[in-house]
Amino acid sequence: MAGPSGRERCGRRRWLGRLGLVLGASLAALVLSELVLRALGIVPERYAQPRHLESVDKRAGVDAYPDDPREYFPLDLRDQATRARLAAQGVPDVDRHAERTPHAVPLRYTESLCRGVTPEPDPTSIRVVVVGDSFAEGQGVREEDTFAAVLDRRLPAAHVINCGRRGYDFPDLRRWVEERLDLEPDVLVYAMTLNDPERSAAFHARQRYIDDWIVDRRRTYAEGDGSPPPLVPRLFALIEDRLEGARVGAATTRWYQEMVDEPNREGFAATVRHVVALRDAMTARGGDFVVVLWPLLVELDGDYPFTQAHRTIGDALRAEDVVFHDALPELLGEDPERLWVHATDRHPNEHAHARFAGVVERALAALLAPSRAERAR
Repeated sequence: MAGPSGRERCGRRRWLGRLGLVLGASLAALVLSELVLRALGIVPERYAQPRHLESVDKRAGVDAYPDDPREYFPLDLRDQATRARLAAQGVPDVDRHAERTPHAVPLRYTESLCRGVTPEPDPTSIRVVVVGDSFAEGQGVREEDTFAAVLDRRLPAAHVINCGRRGYDFPDLRRWVEERLDLEPDVLVYAMTLNDPERSAAFHARQRYIDDWIVDRRRTYAEGDGSPPPLVPRLFALIEDRLEGARVGAATTRWYQEMVDEPNREGFAATVRHVVALRDAMTARGGDFVVVLWPLLVELDGDYPFTQAHRTIGDALRAEDVVFHDALPELLGEDPERLWVHATDRHPNEHAHARFAGVVERALAALLAPSRAERAR
């Protein structure tokens, strides 16, 4: 059997030579890009994990962050006098976290564990109690900038008490709110968020570790400096980070959408019953109840992925004659990042709280007007 001809051998050598040039050029490009990325210090964006430090009695605390690009956070935990003052209030571990997360917002709570101070009793004023989770409490937001405080200033005929408390979803949120009825509200405002619904056992079992479009845990670190291992090429780390972000984002979006859909049908039905029970409790007391729904601060300037979830919640509550208002139209079109507390903490900042306060103020207008008229008689 005859071997390859000279022309064939020459063609193969030319082909192998071109392949070698392509591979060599590609390798050179990768090496050059790696050198440039390392020289410029470009790595996947990572931040020291923000901290919530709270006294044992839950009456004092701080939300602490690694940087302060908006120059908003009032406390510098690197200041010894500041740390001593917080330690005297029983806030733990301030010294340990001061270097990594020095920029902080102070937190104070009443005996009822509502944020701020208890107003003096005033029988001529309408008492408005705000309830909800960390969006209502104002995680990462100064006390005076929460929407409850903004409302208190805008509504001279009312005292507004902020009883939002982080970490509460239904059914625990219902128990929390019912205990706050001891404050004898004339109006109860439930500032709802999309992660409040109760989860059925089956739906909860399907959940995997995901970010929640609120706290970006994927981009935070508790130890080290968050840099990729020295031997991992920076270009590969950047590509992997982008792909992981897309995967986690898609899973998170689907989780929120399904929470008010068929996969969590039992949990969402129970949530509606919890809200109706709170409304009925206020009605029995001769008071008013209103639900105002926060949007998640993601893709507000694009194709907001939870429009149907908002519609589902609104339709379900209105069908039960619950007074419902949606704050989504107020914030649509906004750059979400301009509304975040921090790059890793997508809770609403002071600008978002001010906008939300306007929605709640309009929702309360019809409820407060009769009370003003009664007091005038």
